[in-house]
Amino acid sequence: MAVLARSRSSEKSPAPVSFSKWRVRAALLAVALAGYANSFGLGLAQDSKAIVTQDARLQAVTAGNLKLILDKNYWWPKAGDGLYRPVTTLSLLVNYAVLGNGPNAAGYHAVNFLLHAIDVWLLYELALVLFRRAGPAFFAAALWAVHPIGAEAVTSIVGRADLLAAMAVLGGLLLYVKRRGIWATAGLFAIATAGVFAKENAAVLLGLMLLWDLSFGEGKAAVMRRWRDYAAVAASLVVLVLVRHAVLGALPLAQPVYVDNPLRGAGFWVGRWTAIKVVGLDLWLLLFPVALSCDRSFDQIALAGWADPWAWLSLLAAMAILAVVLLRYRTDRVMFWTAGFFGIALLPTANLLFSIGATMAERFLYLPAVGFAVAASAVLYRLKNERYTKAALIVLLVLYAGRTLARNPDWKDDLSLASADVETAPRSFRLHDMLAKALFEQDAQRNIDRAIQEEEKSWDIVKVLPPARSSEFPPLFLGIYYSIKGDYAKSLAVLLKAREISQAQEKAYDEEQRAHGRPLIARSGFAQLYFNLANDYLNLGRYPEAVEALRYGRGLSPMAADAYDGLVLAYNAMGNFQMAAVTLEARAQLDRFQPATMAAIHDEYRKMPDAACAFVQEALDPGCPRVKADLCQSSAELVQAFTDARQPEQAAEYRKAAGTRWGCAVGTP
Repeated sequence: MAVLARSRSSEKSPAPVSFSKWRVRAALLAVALAGYANSFGLGLAQDSKAIVTQDARLQAVTAGNLKLILDKNYWWPKAGDGLYRPVTTLSLLVNYAVLGNGPNAAGYHAVNFLLHAIDVWLLYELALVLFRRAGPAFFAAALWAVHPIGAEAVTSIVGRADLLAAMAVLGGLLLYVKRRGIWATAGLFAIATAGVFAKENAAVLLGLMLLWDLSFGEGKAAVMRRWRDYAAVAASLVVLVLVRHAVLGALPLAQPVYVDNPLRGAGFWVGRWTAIKVVGLDLWLLLFPVALSCDRSFDQIALAGWADPWAWLSLLAAMAILAVVLLRYRTDRVMFWTAGFFGIALLPTANLLFSIGATMAERFLYLPAVGFAVAASAVLYRLKNERYTKAALIVLLVLYAGRTLARNPDWKDDLSLASADVETAPRSFRLHDMLAKALFEQDAQRNIDRAIQEEEKSWDIVKVLPPARSSEFPPLFLGIYYSIKGDYAKSLAVLLKAREISQAQEKAYDEEQRAHGRPLIARSGFAQLYFNLANDYLNLGRYPEAVEALRYGRGLSPMAADAYDGLVLAYNAMGNFQMAAVTLEARAQLDRFQPATMAAIHDEYRKMPDAACAFVQEALDPGCPRVKADLCQSSAELVQAFTDARQPEQAAEYRKAAGTRWGCAVGTP
């Protein structure tokens, strides 16, 4: 049986597409639909909800929004994510504004499925070149179409990035294999550039082209002969580096989150040894995709010591696969190619060359699973009786499609996803945290006790870590839930732990930016932590400490109404009506002197004996000495808050306004 394509076969012009080929494509579409038929009515889960509902750039096709998509990072307005994926963001803009889907998830799921179907067709065309037979090519594409490992990429809206990157890689490789000439070279550049701007792992196209020539071509001679194609794809990577530097170079570095990927904080050898262990877990999931999970953060995958059996098994499995494909290189190029495809496609996310944002994720396996699917089809087609081959492959398709159908509903929303995955990954702190929040969001009163139980589990997992490596969110939300139950002392204790973690991470973040010469243009703290801390202090009658917490929180988020409302309560409780009025006047400058704010200021001045001149016919009188002094102080408060928040333009604006409107000389803090 012919199982590989020589380079000379790729030089021939492709035959016209026949009706039978369209029937095969229709059959592959039906197979893919069999795996994802129940995905279209799902909602938004995990990051999909934040991206679709909170990214203002998606809401209208305007020159301004297009510029923001091209000029800003992926998670804009959050600055330090280190990601730049404008092609993916543009595709979501098409869904939201062009197709009119808005926040309705159905349209996004339909487009994701369509992109997956195109990826499946591309794999079929590539497999036809590999096998030169329709049967094994069809089953390779069909296995990949319904493999449960792809559910995260297809069913999660933000999996769009993986779908687009895979399309660029498969389409680019197919173009390289089947076409030559200047137009093919130009097409390669365009496809490769679009791919890396959808997701960075599309850069593997260059390595996969080299793999093809080593597997089926003439090695070095082929590379030298087709140097223009290699140069075109390499040029796309140069463009990526230059554009990323232009867009991200002036932004803060992405803040490493230890609990998302503990390999970031492990030593070099422990980190790489654990990464090898994870490769083995990936292979196991491809073989037996039963225990699926959207998250495996701290402490689900333990760092591997030298005696870790999973790490040794992973190393032995990888070495065995490598040895077999190398020994059989001359007689079995397809298996050499499949092993190489898996390794090259996985390398950017394997934490072997460098640490990334997660230890392990199923979306990372969407493209590498191509190698697995082709290998499975190739191996089973070597059975002597082809009826047994087809029977085995059909059984495998049914099992995979069934598991995918069972997995899809888990992605309905955060509650469904966390409820399912916490059973698979019970040591993932983030899944317990996610489940607690989802329960609370569903019904805060009925689910408060369950939310507390889950958040306590999350906190129990991470509280063993030093503050700079832990996460402030489990103790923060646990404190909120305790407070709702009225247990303010218990809430305060855990919120103080959250503050310790947050401030340690703020310090580490600033030190990291300074060490790399990056500007301190943002703060990493979470203002809501301090507002909730102040709420506990207020309920416990500890008013000066409430003021301290609120002022710190205001320095993180100067526009937050909670900061001003809380300070007014605290100052009034302390009998400091003058500072309550100053705080309200600061808020009035922010909200452009709304009637409700002015009425509250009026009430405060009624409590002060030296403020009888404060209002003239319900209007604040800046000519009153008490009022002028307070307006100047409120301006100074705003300048300080925006300075603390590292927003110098806004601080300068209020400093200037103080001199222009009130005649105040507000200095630089």
